[in-house]
Amino acid sequence: MNTQIDYLYRDASNYKKHQSVVVEGTFTDEQLKAINDSLSEGLYFIPRQVGLPEERFDDVTEDDHCWFEISIENFKQTSENPTELITTKEVYENFVRAGKEGWNEVKYAI
Repeated sequence: MNTQIDYLYRDASNYKKHQSVVVEGTFTDEQLKAINDSLSEGLYFIPRQVGLPEERFDDVTEDDHCWFEISIENFKQTSENPTELITTKEVYENFVRAGKEGWNEVKYAI
């Protein structure tokens, strides 16, 4: 079994871009709780800091930022093949590290 992770980019004008990836393996309940605890304001994360791709809109505007939204309800077991070369263990470790060290917020140039 693998895990499908769904997350969302929402710019300041509320335009949305959904993203879905499949990673190798499954998460334990304890890992999911630790991931949830690592999120900024209980909702936000920066995918590149945890080894996941970031997909936004083609044009960068003043509405763009680095934050994506995720919830532990968006982690679902699947029999689909992985779409990313990262395991659940690595994703978990990356979330925990980013939560402890602080998310590295990036300002996008317009």
